[in-house]
Amino acid sequence: MKEVSGRLITRLLHPRPACVVIALSKEGKINGCTVAWTTPVNVDPPLVAISLAYGRLTYQYIKETGEFTINVLPRSMADAVHYVGTVSGRDVGDKLSSAGFKLRGSKRIKPPGIEGALAVLECVVRDELKYPDHSLITSEVVRAEVNEQYFTTLFSESAEVLLHVGGSVYAVPSKYLRARE
Repeated sequence: MKEVSGRLITRLLHPRPACVVIALSKEGKINGCTVAWTTPVNVDPPLVAISLAYGRLTYQYIKETGEFTINVLPRSMADAVHYVGTVSGRDVGDKLSSAGFKLRGSKRIKPPGIEGALAVLECVVRDELKYPDHSLITSEVVRAEVNEQYFTTLFSESAEVLLHVGGSVYAVPSKYLRARE
């Protein structure tokens, strides 16, 4: 085995779902970014955490309003997901529209979700842990929706959940395996 360091250490825990997180500023400006560092942290109440770099405009908006959506997306949206993850909202006025995303209103919070997403989690910030270059934001999921065509108790293989491998490389699960019970 070979030792790895730096950024490569984070890639040892990939592939992970490539989600788009959307937030609004206190003035109502919208922005989103691609986030693969997401994790459930509690069942009741449902808590999830995302890790964001401090320089992200989406991070700034989350800090201002305390709300965001996590959008789980299919393979068909890979180019848009990558675009949103590599272009800054400071440079492109409405990068979500520029990426081709159509947005839809949320039911319990102000930031919208993405039309055609496999799942949308509406989140309210509960806690934040600050680290040297990223913040770990824990939020309560106050409402979640899923496309029932692709989900009963798990996503079906046909959902083709988009996974981020690293850089501009993405994947989808190719085959589910069931362990012996």
